[in-house]
Amino acid sequence: MRRRLPTTVIVLAFVALASGFGQDLISPALPGFLVLLGVSRAGIGLVDGLLQGATALFRLVSGLASDRWRARKPLVFLGYLLSSAARPLLAAAGGFGAIAALRTADGAGKGAKDAPRDALVADAVGADIRGRAFGFHRLVDTAGSVLGPLAAGTLLLALLPSLATYRLIFALAAIPGVIALALMWFGVHEPERTERKTRAVRARLPAAFWIFTAGTTVAMLTRVNDALFLVRAHDAGVPLAWVPILFAGFTLLYAMLSYPIGIWSDRVGRLPLLIAGWLVLAGTEFGFSFVHPTVWTALPVFAGFGLFYALTEGSGRAFIADLVGAEARGTAYAVFSSLTGVALIAGGFGIGKLWDALSPSAAFQIASTGSVIGALVLATALRRRTASIPSS
Repeated sequence: MRRRLPTTVIVLAFVALASGFGQDLISPALPGFLVLLGVSRAGIGLVDGLLQGATALFRLVSGLASDRWRARKPLVFLGYLLSSAARPLLAAAGGFGAIAALRTADGAGKGAKDAPRDALVADAVGADIRGRAFGFHRLVDTAGSVLGPLAAGTLLLALLPSLATYRLIFALAAIPGVIALALMWFGVHEPERTERKTRAVRARLPAAFWIFTAGTTVAMLTRVNDALFLVRAHDAGVPLAWVPILFAGFTLLYAMLSYPIGIWSDRVGRLPLLIAGWLVLAGTEFGFSFVHPTVWTALPVFAGFGLFYALTEGSGRAFIADLVGAEARGTAYAVFSSLTGVALIAGGFGIGKLWDALSPSAAFQIASTGSVIGALVLATALRRRTASIPSS
């Protein structure tokens, strides 16, 4: 347990921090920019949908390619390059079409690097420190998602919201993008491959992986997404000006807990923590289902959302690496991320429709039930399948 993390894992974590800083410098600021340009609410939703859709599609493509070509670093670098170029160009965008195209390109870049990057992390370590490696990556990566919104909020408070201020924020995203690319190019070294395996994807991905993916995908179909949690927190009495700070706070909690939980998963196993994570989310969603929530009940319940991420994100990535051999990990991460990502998009829309048609309480209670079902699927269907996991 005292083994040092490889340099590749450490550098990849700081690449993710720099890129995440640029990503979340833009994400909380873009809606306000679109409003000032006169873009409709439907248009704002479409822009986010294009980003998420492109991310899901290119995760699948890049993961399959990284296993077929036996090269992960070039795909990761190209993904970061595409996102790093698209983000600052928003400063020059003057209309909806250009913004939509640039956000689609950003999503394509994000998707292109996600699966092969996770496979690079998994390839660099053994099973005995895999949870620690992914926990460390989540810790450092998520730090960028804390610092980015805080930097954007500081600039907006200091300079006041205007098109010029927003364009300045977007232009500044070029700096962390260049840092990420330099670290990726000079600091990450992919291990040499000595064999090329060409078996079919179905034969390479074990049944336990498909059960894990199916169970998580079903649970995602009823999961409340980040945006709806923030809207519910505002309904509970959190002022709009403080909603980004609330988001940064829960992300900070997620970051701080990721590393120790990753170490813990190496000791007690991934599955208990994954089950606990979905049960925590069920409790969080049920807590927000109350008809008349208050600020003081919203804040601690919202902390449960951060705990859910800490319990499931790093442990889930390490769990996939436990289940799947090195020759198919890019494919595995691609399939898992694509299916669960599409399910999350559909689930966010479905829970939102239930919110409008019934009530927020009903929507959150249905989501809570779905999270419990997800935990039960993991507990019952996977326990036998994962009794003996190879330590490759």
